[in-house]
Formats: sequence, structure tokens, C-alpha cells
Amino acid sequence: MNRRQTILLGAVGCLFLLFIGAYGIRTVFVKPLKELKSQIAALRDKLRQNNEDQQAYLSAQHYLKDVAPRLFGREADTATAEAGKMLTEQIVRLGLQESQFSRVPVGPRRLRGAQEVGWSVQGEGPLPKMIDLIFVLEQTPQVHRLENLVLSAGDQPGRIKARFRYLTLVVEVKDAKPITDLQPKFTLDSPQRRFYDGIVQRDLLRPYVPRPPAEATAGARQASPLEALRVVSLSQWGGAPEVDICETNSMKISIFKTGDTLAGGQIVMIDYRPLPMPGKPGFVSESRVILKLGTNYWAVERGQTLSAKYQLAPEQLPTELRGLSVTYEAHHN
Repeated sequence: MNRRQTILLGAVGCLFLLFIGAYGIRTVFVKPLKELKSQIAALRDKLRQNNEDQQAYLSAQHYLKDVAPRLFGREADTATAEAGKMLTEQIVRLGLQESQFSRVPVGPRRLRGAQEVGWSVQGEGPLPKMIDLIFVLEQTPQVHRLENLVLSAGDQPGRIKARFRYLTLVVEVKDAKPITDLQPKFTLDSPQRRFYDGIVQRDLLRPYVPRPPAEATAGARQASPLEALRVVSLSQWGGAPEVDICETNSMKISIFKTGDTLAGGQIVMIDYRPLPMPGKPGFVSESRVILKLGTNYWAVERGQTLSAKYQLAPEQLPTELRGLSVTYEAHHN
């Protein structure tokens, strides 16, 4: 073997030793370091996920503690029954006919950590009262969701049909006491109810009713103009009470205030005392407009036409008006 071959052989041997050394270093040091880095990254991701899960759990726990007192019940049957009772009470309270409504229970449907129950409701009634019902149900203080709302024209002018689902939750939370005096944030007398007035004014679902021929109405009884004027709202706007009168033929809304002339008298007061509805035993009217005609006071309940006004006896007058009535009578006697 000559000198050149010896040098080449030595060079090849050195390269082989360097390759073996590099592979050994990678095997002994580099590969474990990469595996360690991969394990560290996986542990960091797992720790971050655990932190996120913990935050979500604490947030959900706080939410449930806030929700639990506002549930209809802790069991599906109880919650369904209480929600159904509330629906019936609201339908009757608003002067709608209960027989015109059908209610079918929905659920229970299992969710993550809860159950969903409720009622599928269908009904028909006058447009203003049906809009009142939708507003009131949206404002119920219990945990709820109003969905799949569908409005369609009723069988008669001025009436609509409504179909919707009223849903609530059932969850189990320990040491959560129910609130027994839950009150809605807004009521029919709140200014927020006024946002719905456009639905009543436009009445887009009202079916076309052709005008009767002149000869068919020539001998018909002349109806009082007051029969076409209905009190649809007695809410307060900017702290001042207002009287919203709907002309049922054109569905135009006119607004009156205290001191204005209405139905041949002067508006003296909006009375918000809950009183029995005249002519409807068992029903309660929440508000009415009081008019003064001459020396007498008359009232029209919310939801009634001006032709239904009735005279108030002295004992029926609000406290603010009793003194005025006595003083006036004494002065003229």
C-alpha cells in the first residue's frame, strides 16, 4: 500500500468516525432534547386548556347561581306546570279568550348541564291584545326564550293568529333559594311598550274587506262614532301619562294628554288602580282614563271603546278626585 492509499484510507476512516460520532451525539443528546421539548409543549397546551376549562367552569357556576333563583322549578314537571300556569294567567289577564288558545308541552330536551322544557302555543285575538301578550311574555322575569314566533291574519279584520314556543330551563344548583317576588323589568305601561305601536298602526296582516254597496247600508243603524275609538294604551312617556286612541276603521293612533277634550269631556286623570272590569266578573282592569263631563266623572277602561264609558260613583273615585268632587258639590248646593 503506497503513501497515497494510506492517506485516503485514513481520511475515509476519519469521516466514518465523525459520522458515527455525530449519530451517537444525536442519539444520546439531540433526540431526547427534541422529545423533551415536545413533551413540554404538550404539557403547556394541556395546562392552558385546563385553565380555560377552569375559567369556563367558574363562569358557568356564577351564571347558574344567578339563574337558579329565577327558574320556574327544579324539576321538569314542576317547571312545565308553572310555565303553563303563567301563560294561562297572562292570556286571561289581558282579556283574551282562553278557549281561542291551544298549549302543547315541549320537552324535556337534555342539554349540557340542564334540561329545556316549555310550551308550544297557538292562539287568535285582537291585534293590540296579541301584541300586548307577546310583549308581556318577552318581559317575564323567569329564565325563558321566546322562539319560532309566526304571525298570520285572523279570520276577521283586526284579529291575528300567533304561533310561538315559550321555553325555559331546569338546572340543579345546591343552596339556591328561589325568588318569590320576581317582577318584570318593563310592563305594558312602560315607554318600551310604545316601540310595538307601529305593528298595531300598520296592521299589515289585516285582510282586505270590500266596501259594502251603498244600497246595502242605506237602512243600517248609524253606529256611534265612539264605537270606532278604542283605548289601546295608557302608558307614561317622559314621566307624563298619555292616552292612545285607535280609530279601528283606519287603525290610526291619536295621542291625548291630561286636560285634552275626549268623548265630550275633559281628561282629568289616568287611574292605575287595579279594579274589577265592569261587566266582566272575575277580571281585573289595571288602568283607565277618567273624564269629566259637567259635574260628573266618567271612566273608560284600557282596551274598551269610548262608547263603553261609564259614570263613576263618588266612592269609586280616586282619592285625588274625591276632594274636588265634594268641594264642587258643596259650592253649588
